[in-house]
Amino acid sequence: MKRIPFLTALLLLVCASLANAQYESTLPRVTINDRAVNLQRSLYPDYYHSHSARSDMRWVRRHDSALVAFWGVWGDSILTTLQTLGGIQWVEPAFDIYLVRWFPTVGEGEPAILPMGGMKHGGLNEAAPSGAGQQFNLIFQLSRRLLAQTVRPEAGVYLSIADHPLMRPGPRRRDNAALLLTVVTAQAVIGLDSTYDVLNSAFWARHLPGKPLFDKYLLGQWILSEDHTLADWIAAEPLSSELVRMTRPPRIRKPTTTRPVAFIESIPPKGQFGFTVEINESNRLVVKAIDPARVAYANGLREGDVILAVNGRRVRTMKDLIERIFETYENGGATLTVIRNDITTYVVLQPIPELAPGDEYDWEQQIDSLPPPDDSLAEPQDR
Repeated sequence: MKRIPFLTALLLLVCASLANAQYESTLPRVTINDRAVNLQRSLYPDYYHSHSARSDMRWVRRHDSALVAFWGVWGDSILTTLQTLGGIQWVEPAFDIYLVRWFPTVGEGEPAILPMGGMKHGGLNEAAPSGAGQQFNLIFQLSRRLLAQTVRPEAGVYLSIADHPLMRPGPRRRDNAALLLTVVTAQAVIGLDSTYDVLNSAFWARHLPGKPLFDKYLLGQWILSEDHTLADWIAAEPLSSELVRMTRPPRIRKPTTTRPVAFIESIPPKGQFGFTVEINESNRLVVKAIDPARVAYANGLREGDVILAVNGRRVRTMKDLIERIFETYENGGATLTVIRNDITTYVVLQPIPELAPGDEYDWEQQIDSLPPPDDSLAEPQDR
């Protein structure tokens, strides 16, 4: 057997080390930030007029030791697995995971935010998941963050899948792709049984409105591996497939008789979205009136919805709202975080075919209609 000369072997070893170092350098430096007092206060400005945000963040630091320890052991493995099975490289050098006590939803991917206490809806609080559920949620928010990077200019080749309908923001499209990546990653971290116990829990049934579609079309159908990543599955999914069709905006039908275009008080007769807002006593934007024959209604926005944020960024004025919507409206849609009947949900505003005079949307024929989430809420428990 031929032997490799010492210098050659040393050179190969150095090259291998450099290659490994280069691969590892693609992982972002992630910091667990449990001192974001201003962030916590900004999420509930009315609540913190009479409560202490600093006190709530001290509560977070008393209750986050298990999650911090979990990340210390598994953090790099999670980031590597998400990158490998997602087929998408991390393009940011560093970011923080913000731990807060209260958040309007189960969390956010960009910025990465995780509620430790729960979801606060007005005067009602819903307990956040703990234990394996908390770890699962952390992986889910990181999966959402990774997929959101495909729309960044520095993502390069991955911009091709960013234009796919399944990559548009929303609970039934991109979030379902993130959920699949989460499930596969979580199995290696928290175990198979724990992963499916969390996935099938009542909590996630309430907070994953796209889960029926996920169970039918993705779970057990898209098998992720290094050779067939999530990006590969998305790129290969035909634009005319049943999965894509099930997540399209409502279809349009022609009425049998023509009718004049309706005039709705306070809504301009022309305009793309067809809704107006007012500021309520809590200084939040509330949908005052909405035209059922225009884009906002077609995408699921309803009168009385309280609009908290657009694409994860808080909005306080009509000007902010419209500007944020237009930033991503033509490129995948704008995701509105809204409160409806004391439940926080998402509405994705995206272009739909324009209506001719007299046309109306065929609401009864919506193929992606799903049952409303359970609105039962539970108080978080101090430990």
